[in-house]
Amino acid sequence: MGKNEKRAKEIRACDASILNVMSGALLVICYSFALISTSIVAQNDIPPVKIAFIADIHLHAPEAAAARLPKNALPKDPVSHAPILLRSMRAQLGSTRLFNENIMVFKEALDDVVKRNIKLVALPGDFTDDGQPVNIHALKEILDEYRQKYGLRFFAINGNHDPVRPFTQPGGKRDFINREGAEISVMSPSHQECMSGRSDFCSELLKEWGYKEITQSLSEHGFLPTPADKLYETPFNTANLDERHWRWCDEEKFCVDMPDMSYLVEPVEGLWLLAIDANVYRPKGSLKGKQFYGSSNAGYNTLVKYKPKLLDWIKDVVVRAKKQNKKLVSFSHFPMAEFSDQQTQSIAELLGENSLQMSRQPSEDTTAVLAATGLKLHLGGHMHLFDVSQSSRHGLTNVQVPSLAAYQPGYSIVTINTEGHSLVETVIVREVKNFSKWFSIYEKEWGFLHRSQQATWDNSILSSKNYLDFTDQHLQQVVNGRYLNEWPSDLVEQLSSNTVKEIVDLCHCASSFKSMENSSELNATNLVIDFYRARNAGSFARLALPRNFYDQLSLCLKSQAPQTLNDSDALKRALVLITNAILSSREDKAAISLVL
Repeated sequence: MGKNEKRAKEIRACDASILNVMSGALLVICYSFALISTSIVAQNDIPPVKIAFIADIHLHAPEAAAARLPKNALPKDPVSHAPILLRSMRAQLGSTRLFNENIMVFKEALDDVVKRNIKLVALPGDFTDDGQPVNIHALKEILDEYRQKYGLRFFAINGNHDPVRPFTQPGGKRDFINREGAEISVMSPSHQECMSGRSDFCSELLKEWGYKEITQSLSEHGFLPTPADKLYETPFNTANLDERHWRWCDEEKFCVDMPDMSYLVEPVEGLWLLAIDANVYRPKGSLKGKQFYGSSNAGYNTLVKYKPKLLDWIKDVVVRAKKQNKKLVSFSHFPMAEFSDQQTQSIAELLGENSLQMSRQPSEDTTAVLAATGLKLHLGGHMHLFDVSQSSRHGLTNVQVPSLAAYQPGYSIVTINTEGHSLVETVIVREVKNFSKWFSIYEKEWGFLHRSQQATWDNSILSSKNYLDFTDQHLQQVVNGRYLNEWPSDLVEQLSSNTVKEIVDLCHCASSFKSMENSSELNATNLVIDFYRARNAGSFARLALPRNFYDQLSLCLKSQAPQTLNDSDALKRALVLITNAILSSREDKAAISLVL
């Protein structure tokens, strides 16, 4: 081989080698670019995270509760023919919530969650009627079933009904109904009425569990970490249920370990769920007696005083969430902001400071303290109403999740994308399968009351077409039988003895209405019922009178001379409150957006 030929071969070999190197480098560059592109596409394709919030279920399990009682003494389920322990309709119509149908409604809501392909479900307290063993076990069975069948993950936090008191105590009710429709009492064996023989029946299933028993039973549903959690922590640097408490001591140097089940969990990458145990059980006298008030009216107004270290922990969580770019959503049983559509002062002036459960509303100072932690979004329950409070002043959005056991029944959904843009939607549970299956038992109760010449309730509720209508009928009867007692008696008499048209005439507003259609002949107490509908359901409320009626009435009242609206005119002040509340409630919309 000649020198030039050999040189040419070396050059070709070198060129081939260079080409191979360049090709390899090009492949590496292309592969790297592909990875980057895939990463960008994958990030853009990450679906938003959805969390359902289901509050105030107040679950009672009628069939399970009857398990240890004489079968022949109780009514039977028309479908399963098993004995059932039901609260009376009389009791339901005297309460802010329904008792018996809740187990069916909860399953209906969970089925809707499944249809929407939501996997995370938060339970902001009062998930049972009163923390009874039978209801805790029934709840656990349902949560376990939906976890196993559909992959749902649940995150519960305590409400004032679970537990009623921090430690287990006797329990029971005096308003269950027997097979004849008469009310009977069923208490736990250690209850005084059982020990003295005054209770009709006794059952261990109806005692009221404390923290220890409730959290142990539901430990897999938020109270302890699971392998699926990417992060789990508590204010006490331990997940051990026995070590999660605040040490309270009094002046006599008696101390008690008060449980607190607050926790932070990261169920999926990037989302932090902060479950706040806002229960505060103030001691009755010395801690030595271990007697405590319930937490119903305490809420955050009392928490600020009794749990300052919890607030410090929340502040720290907020700081870390920002640093780590985590999307933080908080929930608890109690509201963090006002829920009266800015009508607090008017309510207090007309009805009194303690009316409409206003003692449960956080003060402005309390909301400011909570907002100072840096929280942006909080979902609460307790009030059995839907309300949205978005305060630019405080920077905190508080959403009151409606109860499944009251008008209008529903739950809320929070959707968060990777950039923190969030949508809070509230959905109404209108239809519930077999919701009326116990109506025949209520009919028997009504018949018993009628025959024995006792006060009966309006049995038109048994003509409800669907569950939403059932809750509306329930609210109407609660207003007439309970809530109207908070209104001035002279005002109630004036409303009940006049039609809507006559009330409008009395206020010199008739000329403001071109036509009032058929609503003019309605009894004027419908104005108060509409007030409660709007208060409970916000923009979802279905009113007896059209909303433009309230627009026109409001304009008329505002146009009148100030002296015609003096403090002595209870009727006009009431109408101002009613119209303002109804018009303001329209701002409680089905969907709101914010950035976390």
